[in-house]
Amino acid sequence: MGILSQAQNCPRQVRVAIAACCFVFLAGLLFQITVLPSYNSRWEFNESDQVTDPVRKPPMPKPLVKPDNITVSGLVFYGRKSRVSSLRCYLERNMVDNGGWLDEVLWIVNTNNKEDLRYLDEITANSPTRHKKVIPEKHLATYTYKKAWRHLERGKYYIKIDDDILWIDDDAIPNLVTRKLENPDDFVVSGNIINNPPLGFFHYRMGALHPYFPEPSQPAFITNLDTPDYWKPSRHGFWDGSPEFKWDLKLKPPKYPNHRWLRVANDSMLYQTPVSHLKYEVWGNSYKNWAIASQMHMSLLENIETNQLDLYKFEKPYIMYGDRIRINFMCIYGDDILDTDPENWPKNQGDEDMLVLKLPQKLRRRKYS
Repeated sequence: MGILSQAQNCPRQVRVAIAACCFVFLAGLLFQITVLPSYNSRWEFNESDQVTDPVRKPPMPKPLVKPDNITVSGLVFYGRKSRVSSLRCYLERNMVDNGGWLDEVLWIVNTNNKEDLRYLDEITANSPTRHKKVIPEKHLATYTYKKAWRHLERGKYYIKIDDDILWIDDDAIPNLVTRKLENPDDFVVSGNIINNPPLGFFHYRMGALHPYFPEPSQPAFITNLDTPDYWKPSRHGFWDGSPEFKWDLKLKPPKYPNHRWLRVANDSMLYQTPVSHLKYEVWGNSYKNWAIASQMHMSLLENIETNQLDLYKFEKPYIMYGDRIRINFMCIYGDDILDTDPENWPKNQGDEDMLVLKLPQKLRRRKYS
């Protein structure tokens, strides 16, 4: 659900594909505001109808250096080539061979689809010392995912990644692991994930989300469809609908394929857009509404284009206490999990319930986002 953008080759070019985008920052500033200021759009059109982008230079953080005495492993629950074809790019980008922090990737196979399995074989064959696959005895589901966690090894740090994570910021994995290293009593350190309630509630109030609507009607043609910068919101002009229009969450997607979401020139119309309905909730419309997800993805594309990813940053990690956070992208320590005997977790509890609710409460250990 969302907008798919054209992508560039890895490892060091921005490759954005939208479905569930992951992006981690554990430093920055969390604003608590009651009124969003009204101001003119950051974009302007020049005489050639091209959008001119402002140059924004947020402070550059000091690069983190991976300690020599630790092993960091990716832990991917694999099921779909269509998703992993994008994730693969970012995994390779984060391998130690390419200057990243991942020493290896452990693939938990959870599919019987032959094409998907062939694609995973291709990945592991290209680098058998870095990529390893584990095939469970039976297909894993909500109450049997726990069987995957017994394959962890003691002494290793794991970045658990769902296969529908399609974009990872360069600082994501180093920040997660560093937080866990410096705070070993943290049970789980979660990523700051785009389109992953309840985090959208904060992104909205931190100024990271921008006004977008679907284009009012199907265009006769799109001239820049095959250009490398098609993914940039500024290359598609402004939305030209009524300034009185207000989004109803019951609205359906346009019936024609590949509709675009366009930037609203007036930032004060943010209150009329889908994300104005975001709440501090894990389920509900914040989780399932297609329009809210699309707008969050478009906002991410804008923030990448205009170099303002710092808008998502928290000054300090957010302590979840007894609240749920999803386990799509998180850092854990192998010993912490194995000490809880995952093979014998309660039969009526899913692994997410155990990792972010039951175990932190039982062990009196906090989880962070």
